Amino acid sequence: MSFTTADIRNISLVGHGSTGKTSLLEQMLFVGGVIPKAELPDSGKSVSDHTDEEIERKISIHTTLAGFEWHDKRINFLDTPGVADFVGEVVSAYRATESSIVLVDASDGVQIETIKLWRRLNNRKMPRMVFINKLDKERANFDTVFDDLNEKFDKTFVPVTIPIGEGKNYKGIVNLIENKAYLVGETDHPIDIPEDIHDMVEEYRLKLIESAAEGDDNLIEKYFEEGTLSPDDIRLGLKEGLQSYKIVPVLCGSSLKNNGVTSLLNFITNIAPSPACYTEVAVGKDSEDVDVAISTEEKFSSFVFKTSIDQFSGKLSFVKVVSGILKSDTEIYNSREEKKEKNSKIYKAIGKKLVEVKELPAGDIGILVKLDTVKTNDTICSSDNYIHFKQLALPHPIYAIAVSASSKKEEDKLNDFLHRVSEEDLTFNMEFNKETKENVISGMGELHLTIILNTIIDKQKIGVEKRIPKIAYREAITKSSDAEYAHKKQSGGHGQYGKVLMSIKPLSRGSHFEFVNAIKGGSISKGYMPGIEKGILEAMAEGFLAGYPIDDVQATIVDGKEHPVDSSEMAFKLAGKGAMKVALEKAGVKLLEPIMKLKVFVTAKYIGDILSDMSSKRARVLGQEDLGGGILEVDAEVPQAELQRYSIDIKSITSGTGSFEMEFDHYSTISGKIADSVIKAAEASKE
Repeated sequence: MSFTTADIRNISLVGHGSTGKTSLLEQMLFVGGVIPKAELPDSGKSVSDHTDEEIERKISIHTTLAGFEWHDKRINFLDTPGVADFVGEVVSAYRATESSIVLVDASDGVQIETIKLWRRLNNRKMPRMVFINKLDKERANFDTVFDDLNEKFDKTFVPVTIPIGEGKNYKGIVNLIENKAYLVGETDHPIDIPEDIHDMVEEYRLKLIESAAEGDDNLIEKYFEEGTLSPDDIRLGLKEGLQSYKIVPVLCGSSLKNNGVTSLLNFITNIAPSPACYTEVAVGKDSEDVDVAISTEEKFSSFVFKTSIDQFSGKLSFVKVVSGILKSDTEIYNSREEKKEKNSKIYKAIGKKLVEVKELPAGDIGILVKLDTVKTNDTICSSDNYIHFKQLALPHPIYAIAVSASSKKEEDKLNDFLHRVSEEDLTFNMEFNKETKENVISGMGELHLTIILNTIIDKQKIGVEKRIPKIAYREAITKSSDAEYAHKKQSGGHGQYGKVLMSIKPLSRGSHFEFVNAIKGGSISKGYMPGIEKGILEAMAEGFLAGYPIDDVQATIVDGKEHPVDSSEMAFKLAGKGAMKVALEKAGVKLLEPIMKLKVFVTAKYIGDILSDMSSKRARVLGQEDLGGGILEVDAEVPQAELQRYSIDIKSITSGTGSFEMEFDHYSTISGKIADSVIKAAEASKE
């Protein structure tokens, strides 16, 4: 069956870990007739958690694509991990979908990851629904969680389904739009609402109708005149309110007991926005922003939001078609590489199972295979439609370790594998640090890197050595100084001669280096200036105090002398280097350390411990923000040297509930005992 853009629904499933995203998708796939049985996540047989690492650890690590037809609509689900280490998977899922279902545990309510995911949704102004799951669980309480949502988020929450009983007394749900009940075990057979909950249902239904009426001016008038709204009126009001970002519908159920699932699927098909309601922003050939309507009437374009390497199918490129129609066996154009490539086959996915299709219309999501030049963030378009869509707004890695192969013979093999991982996972980074001479890998947490390295050790049979990375310190001058240096060498034939008079002065932090030729009268030919500059830069790279590069210097050549026969660029390079070393002796060189911008998310009860720990880490606390519901964000600047194990420290301090984000901010001067210890360590390393 073919679908128009208006018939498509793209939904990301997000939530704190263990809120039941994977089990909910299993039940939806079962109800949709895609799988014969809904498997438990712990079974190792679920559609979502199918990799060896996910089965072993019993958690989602990768975003899984799965979709099916429901009531003449095509629904594409992206099931995302709930662990903070894999937030990059969530970011890519947000980018590919028009709305999101936020799962909340009926006994735990809003948790830290819920808040962080919600903030990302706010930044995107993205419609979202809440599904309160696990109402059959002990301590489950719908009213408490509904109030918790209202307390912690500044949105209008609208009840759509409510529970009949909770915990061990959980019997099913009431669909307030239909005014019918769905009992456990009778999912497809609605019944009349039991008398004993009639008053509670009326109270919640009134909230639903009032909220739906506010979504449309005509509905408000109708509600005032008639005192109620029909189910179709309610759907219209909810549809407009959800799409315009005014309301958050709340549904509920138990994914374990397959209850509330049918009502959720009906809600998605009837009320969730289709891609046809939106546009994407792209950059055209003239570097101007272009709004691209998600429509089959436009020229073809699509965005690669995820890349995966499958051991059987090879490289998989997950694409969201933005405009036009993507057809198999056609030529496509990679606008980043400015290269054409032949696309042979197109697939839909049910987890790891690929199903071949002939085409994907605008708004649909699918998978292309074995496209050599294509990477995540690439735009694939027709050759007469040169555009590229804006890249994923991925977070910066927060945890780093230095790695090397146990055997030097396997170093290249290790590097090749790590580079392949970095192509799949853009929150994983690998680079060789020229200053510290280390291969450093970084990611979103200890678990993130552990899983990657364990895969290398187990599957590639490569021994890997791990250690805390060295810090890339810098050195800087604190005052101006002058120097004179002559390089002379005579050894038969042409000698070497070059004399340089120079002055240096400190520049503002981040300026790096300026070279000024202030010679008047031509005492040194202009042709020798590049050699002098190279020599100065070489001296700066070698450092002065501890062998760390010197930064933020202006070097001015004021005079010098050359020889008609013995001068050369090499001679002046050595003269420039020597003059710089002499100048540094009088320039008050100090050590600089990298300072990170740190954001910590923590519940109020741990704030004292967090601030105390920050104080011990030489942090400069910039402020606190109350995110609501007892969740605080602390902003600080902290030396990188103090944060090498912070992902481990914060778990210990907050019993695993706290999280953080960080990125490099600037370099700052250090002195005293801290500087002395850095210099001693550098000297010991040289020895």
